[in-house]
Amino acid sequence: MTSPLQQIRHPAAKKADVELWCKRDDLYTAAPGTALQGNKVRKLEPVILAALAAPVKPLLFSFGGAFSNHLSAIATAGRVYNLPVVVFVRGEEADNPVLDQARADGAELILISRSEYRMKGNHGWLLAKREEIAARYGIAKTSAWPVPEGGSAPGAAESVGKLYLEIVEELGSVPDYVCLSAGTGCSAAGVISAASSATHVEVYPALKGDWMTKEIIGFLPNIEGKNWSCISDYHFGGYARFPKEWVSESNLSRSTSPGTRALALIADIGQSGMPPLDPVYNAKLFYGVLDRIRKGVYTRGSTVVVVHSGGIY
Repeated sequence: MTSPLQQIRHPAAKKADVELWCKRDDLYTAAPGTALQGNKVRKLEPVILAALAAPVKPLLFSFGGAFSNHLSAIATAGRVYNLPVVVFVRGEEADNPVLDQARADGAELILISRSEYRMKGNHGWLLAKREEIAARYGIAKTSAWPVPEGGSAPGAAESVGKLYLEIVEELGSVPDYVCLSAGTGCSAAGVISAASSATHVEVYPALKGDWMTKEIIGFLPNIEGKNWSCISDYHFGGYARFPKEWVSESNLSRSTSPGTRALALIADIGQSGMPPLDPVYNAKLFYGVLDRIRKGVYTRGSTVVVVHSGGIY
C-alpha cells in the first residue's frame, strides 16, 4: 500500500516557478474516516506486524491525552486487526468524541491524573503497569506490549521514512525539498534518515520552542551528512493554536478541538486544489510552505513536496 502524490497548482508556486506536490498520506489508511491514517499508520505498522506474527496474540497498551490522534488510531487498529488495546488517558475528562470512539472500537480506557501520567517514562512505573494489566487480563507479562505515546516505538521512524522512497518512485526523480510537520520528531527523523543528501528536508514544529532539533536527533542519532533544518516560525503560538479564520463556516457546528479535527480552510488556498487540512499540524505546514514560496526561499525551478501526515477524520 502506498499513498498518492498530487500536484498542487497554486498561483504562488506558479509565480515563483516552483513545482509543488503533496504526498497524500492522509489517504494511507486501512480504515477510512478514522484517525488510523498517515504517519499514525506508518508508526504503528512495525508493532502491528509483530503482533500479528506472534505465536500468542499480545495486548497493546499505550498512552494519550483525551483528544489524542494516537489514542484513537491505536484503538481503531485494535478493532481492525483484532488485538486487545488498553490506553492510559491523561486527565480527568471521561467523555468526548475521541474517547467515545475509542471505547466503541473496543479499547479499555484508564483515566489517570496528570501527575501520574508524567511517570510513563519511568521504567519501574511502566513495569508495574504492565504487571497490573497482565493480572487484569489473565495473560503473561510478556504478552502485554507497551507502545510509547504517539506510537514512537522501535522501528517507527524507519517505517515512516519509507514514504520518501515512495515520493521518489512516484515523482520519477529526487525532490529538491520535502516539507513535513512535527509533533514529537519521530516521523521527521525517519524521513531525514531515508532522504538523499540531494533533498533538503524542512521540519515544521507544531509546538512553540527550539527543542525539536534535539528530539529528532534523539530518535535517529546517525543522520550525519543529511540535509535538513527546522522551520520554527509557523507554530502560531503553540500546540493546537491557530487563527480562527482557518475554520470554515460549514464546520462551526462541529467541535474544533484537536481530535475531531474541523477542516482548516486558508482563504487563498481553498480554491487551489488543496486537500482538506487539520488546523493543528498540516494547515500550519502548508501556510508556512506557501509563505516561504512567496518570499522566494526556494530556488526557481525546484521541486517541493509537502507531506500531508493525516489528521482529518
